[in-house]
Amino acid sequence: MNVRAQGLTSLLASMAVAVIGSAVPSMIGPSMALAAEPHKIEVVIKDKSYKVTGASMPGELTSITIRNEDTIEHGFTSPLLFDVPVKMEGEGVYLKGKGVRAYHIRPGKSITLTFTKGSTKDVETQRIPFWCDMHPDMKGELFLVETKGEVGGG
Repeated sequence: MNVRAQGLTSLLASMAVAVIGSAVPSMIGPSMALAAEPHKIEVVIKDKSYKVTGASMPGELTSITIRNEDTIEHGFTSPLLFDVPVKMEGEGVYLKGKGVRAYHIRPGKSITLTFTKGSTKDVETQRIPFWCDMHPDMKGELFLVETKGEVGGG
């Protein structure tokens, strides 16, 4: 009887290890996806204009770093950021009110906005406008590039 109980205990312990072992890959998968390196876009504000480098892809983790190298405060707003959760880091202020959804950045400061935006159109490249809500003549564009098929051709 003692042997049977010991055998049952060993069997249950083995099953518990097997269940935990099979659960580990699914627990690692999502956390690894969250830790994936985002596509990076940099926007530099200087002399009341925007200089943009980088691009991203629909459905991919993206980070936009906005650096204000101008002498006055500027804003950054875009429909790209309206319907998705956005994580803001850095020294800026998020404003949301009647008709306003913008990030304000003081001179010499920067912010990084991290988000994932899905594809809304069946096009390969989307041109996404952005502008300064404080200075209507300041405008720019970001690109979301959709790649289809094989990369590299052949």
